[in-house]
Amino acid sequence: MIRSTTNGVLKSYQYNLQRSTYTLNKARDTVLTGRSFNSFAEDPALAAHSFKLRTSLLRVDSQYGVGESVVRKYDVAWSSLNSVTDDLRAAKSSILTGKNPPTASGRNALGQELTQLAEGIVKTMNAKYGDNFVFAGADGLNVPFDFKDGKLSYRGIDLNTNDPDELKKLEDLLKNEKKFADLGLGMKETATGELIESSAFDVSLHGASFLGYGQDKDGDPQNIVCMINRMGEILKNCDKDGNFRGGEEEEYNRLAGKFETAMSSFTSKHTELDARTGFLKDNQKQLRNTAYSMQEQIVAMERVEPADAIISYSWAQYCYNSALKVGNSILSQSLMDYMRG
Repeated sequence: MIRSTTNGVLKSYQYNLQRSTYTLNKARDTVLTGRSFNSFAEDPALAAHSFKLRTSLLRVDSQYGVGESVVRKYDVAWSSLNSVTDDLRAAKSSILTGKNPPTASGRNALGQELTQLAEGIVKTMNAKYGDNFVFAGADGLNVPFDFKDGKLSYRGIDLNTNDPDELKKLEDLLKNEKKFADLGLGMKETATGELIESSAFDVSLHGASFLGYGQDKDGDPQNIVCMINRMGEILKNCDKDGNFRGGEEEEYNRLAGKFETAMSSFTSKHTELDARTGFLKDNQKQLRNTAYSMQEQIVAMERVEPADAIISYSWAQYCYNSALKVGNSILSQSLMDYMRG
């Protein structure tokens, strides 16, 4: 009877000692990791909530990374357009000088300057960010502009064309070819799987929309590069005294007037890009604030106060040591009972 009672006491003691050991180890892990739980089983509800928050944080981090790349691309685009603006101002000065009779003797040199400015603008509009061409729309791997013998093409389409089919092809390209990115705007699709465009951001930039395309009712180019190049060719064609040949003076003056309108349109497009860049940067700030808020929630949910963790560990250590002392007494008495039996 005595042995049975002793056996029961030993089993109870072993069970309690294991619990004390588990509590001590758990308290030690809490102090070392600073986490309120280290497995899903320890707190399923809290772990599930934490998992959702961490998943959302990963998505926001991804959106922020994509946004940073887009902002850098738009910064390159803005800088390129700013350079083009400087070239257009220089072209404007040369164009006005070319109209002035007292400086007629310098028209050939001015013409050379204008054609070089036209070529420089095209090179600037072929700028790259990383491995992609900035102004190539959704096709960033191929050079968007090709300028040869006064003919400027965009993605293989002549920008000075008046052919209805070619114009429709170009307009469809500029209007419908888009490249969307998830920047935290709630990217969603319809029931049929089509993207809701307002929930994403179109990152594509079509260079032809900045420079213009097609011909007007007079048959003159509406592309500003072609305008500059044509006026340059007219000035280069002047005789040694700077006199215009044939009816080219009328054409030059007509193009000079239209250049002002084209330059104003380009400036407007540049301003629109600046506004879009501002939106992107504001969106990045919002994403950064959202990520910071989520991180704070995760810390508040998963982390414990160091002082509380240390106190719990100290108490667990005390309980464990007490259990060992009790065990010494139980084991000694059980051994004596066994020997007396």
